Amino acid sequence: MNQTKTKWMVIAIYIATLITAIEATIVVTATRAITNDLGDPNLTALIFSTYLFSSALATPIFGRMADNYGKKRIFQTGLLLFLLGTTLCGFAPSSWFLLTARVIQGIGAGGIMPMTFALIGELFDLSTRGKVMGLNNSAWGIASLIAPLLGGVILSQLSWHWIFFINIPFILTVLMLVQLFYQEEKMYAPSPQNSFVQYSALIVSLLITLSGIQLLASQIFIGGALLILGLLTLFLFYRQETKTTVPIVPIQTIQISNFRLLTICVFLINGALIGFQVYLPLWVQTELHLSATLGGLALLPSSIFFILGSYYSGKLLLRYKQKKLLQLVLAGALGGFLILSFLSNTTGYSALLLLSSFLGFFIGTGVTVSVISAQAYATQENLSSVSGFITLCRTLGQSFLVTILGVINQRSFLAQNQHIAGYHHVYLTVSIIFIFLLLVVSRSSRSEGEGK
Repeated sequence: MNQTKTKWMVIAIYIATLITAIEATIVVTATRAITNDLGDPNLTALIFSTYLFSSALATPIFGRMADNYGKKRIFQTGLLLFLLGTTLCGFAPSSWFLLTARVIQGIGAGGIMPMTFALIGELFDLSTRGKVMGLNNSAWGIASLIAPLLGGVILSQLSWHWIFFINIPFILTVLMLVQLFYQEEKMYAPSPQNSFVQYSALIVSLLITLSGIQLLASQIFIGGALLILGLLTLFLFYRQETKTTVPIVPIQTIQISNFRLLTICVFLINGALIGFQVYLPLWVQTELHLSATLGGLALLPSSIFFILGSYYSGKLLLRYKQKKLLQLVLAGALGGFLILSFLSNTTGYSALLLLSSFLGFFIGTGVTVSVISAQAYATQENLSSVSGFITLCRTLGQSFLVTILGVINQRSFLAQNQHIAGYHHVYLTVSIIFIFLLLVVSRSSRSEGEGK
């Protein structure tokens, strides 16, 4: 692919990532207006969970289908489903109609996200991939900053329906760019097809697991039982896949110990990132008694340095190699979270901004190094499946840790300890996670930056 077409594809990938990132955050501003208009006070949680569940369930399936039918077809299919779901959400006359549309939208997002990773892995070598991945990851930081403001403006000037309609021209733009500028080099010959039973088993296993994660916050025993059941069914599904001639998940890649280590890093570092992004603004508002705007702006340095860390991760990976760089990154992030764990409640806003910058750089580097290093274990035959699996680990990590940290935060505040706020317990938990990761990475035998 020539340079001009590659540049246009970078733009297409970035816009696709940005619209899915904005969609995950902008709806927060509209939930109250939506529930009031549709007359369903129980709608708030369902608006998010239906989108999250459907995107997580669709991700590995679309990844596998892309290896069968081509990334271009699946990327376009995901975009069209996202477009359909978005349009239906905007026209939703009732709560059930809206939730059905959110499922369609989530399935579309499940086809978009792994394809953006797979396309970056296909179009760029390792040294360039970190820069492009860093640029692409910046979409999440930008979305977290502009989505609440954009949502507020739309609600004040128009209505909640336009929260969804605003995505339509951007989706159409991406569809046009992909059609014009992406020519898949690989030719896809007919291959043995996966069975309906395989897909069903994976969906049911993930659904039970995600339901257990969601219920942990409100019904810890039922949620815990469902989570254990879900993990057991996932294990049984994996065992069965190892005996199947045409597996859905990339079995051969998963069996590589270093790949498993990297996906654990993806799972836990992305979960820690969500915990940081959720609780730092709350700290600013409740402990320093500053405005919600300043709480959100506390994440701005983190977003900027996250982009910088991601951008330079490719060069750093080539210089220090995988194991040493991960050790440095995990140690740096551990230091930042330990400081947050024992920092005084009344610490000044400027000090929190400094810590935000520090953690943004190390987390951004850690996320990108883990993803591109794990992706390096993929072959041309299973690149999309591996990208889908990595994306699924990222989603599950965020879902699991944001729930666990929420339970820890809530119980800490109920204890009414005036010396240490609940946020300290959250960040101490994240610190323990990074200690675990640092020990596991340090004990691993492989130190190469490439998968092969």
